Amino acid sequence: MSDYFDKNQLFMEPTTNQYGNHMVMTNVHKMSKTKYINIDTKFRDEYDFSLPANFNINLPERVNSVHSIKVTNIEIPMTFYNISANLGNNYFKITNGANSEIITLKDQNYSPSELEVEINAKLTASSHGSGMSFSIPLNINNKTSISSTVPAITIQFDVDKYGNNDKFNFKNKLGWLMGFRNISYNVVSGSNTTVAECSIDLSGPRYLYLAIDEYNKGKQNSFISPLSSSLINKNIIARIAMDIKTHPYGTILPANTATGLLTTDQRNYTGKIDLQKLQIQLLNETGIPMTLNGQDFSFCLEVNYE
Repeated sequence: MSDYFDKNQLFMEPTTNQYGNHMVMTNVHKMSKTKYINIDTKFRDEYDFSLPANFNINLPERVNSVHSIKVTNIEIPMTFYNISANLGNNYFKITNGANSEIITLKDQNYSPSELEVEINAKLTASSHGSGMSFSIPLNINNKTSISSTVPAITIQFDVDKYGNNDKFNFKNKLGWLMGFRNISYNVVSGSNTTVAECSIDLSGPRYLYLAIDEYNKGKQNSFISPLSSSLINKNIIARIAMDIKTHPYGTILPANTATGLLTTDQRNYTGKIDLQKLQIQLLNETGIPMTLNGQDFSFCLEVNYE
């Protein structure tokens, strides 16, 4: 082996060598280019405003030889409800003697006072819970209390909409939002009331995830968020913090890295891929696609390609 060191080869610049009548060029790389792709879910393939945020998008032209993608901006309408059937938190079960009943609330973005009115109206109209009432005082503690005029009623929060046990999702249920940390309570008639252990919190999700499936097997799983019995969606590329004080219900939340509301991965590929068909999901902290109640969201992808 020659001891000669050519310092001109240090940075692997293109070189040309002659082999007989042929000239061979090595260390040649195509110039990397950047393209910005704006995705707006109103232009999705199948438009059904009643469905959760789980869409298929076909780009009008294929982007070839893609090395990486990342999210630069996202605009989310703050139109999702804090209590809804989609979230699985708009019901609870009451048992009065041998009789059981599921109390179901209408989908809505509730304030504490609105929630109190809705629950008590449903209990009054029910067959077995007319003697029970909820109180959600707007004081320094904001703790929900339950009272009853009938001998004894059991209330369960760890159930699904059919009344079956669903303890693994208990922290997503209505009872948890209202501050109750036990799965069930025995409410006894008299002067005593059952008081929640914690303050009520109806602010909704503290953050959302953006998941993109570009149907490529070589992408990495960047976000890890352990749940009660599983891991979060493997296609997540960005996390969006909710700022409900500045952007309350009915407004648009614009998030990017400069505001600190957007955390995005740069998804690098082990080989070059092509982009055209995308599956887009907007998920809450437990991986449930959010229902935006007829509104659409948008985001911008920065694509690095040859």
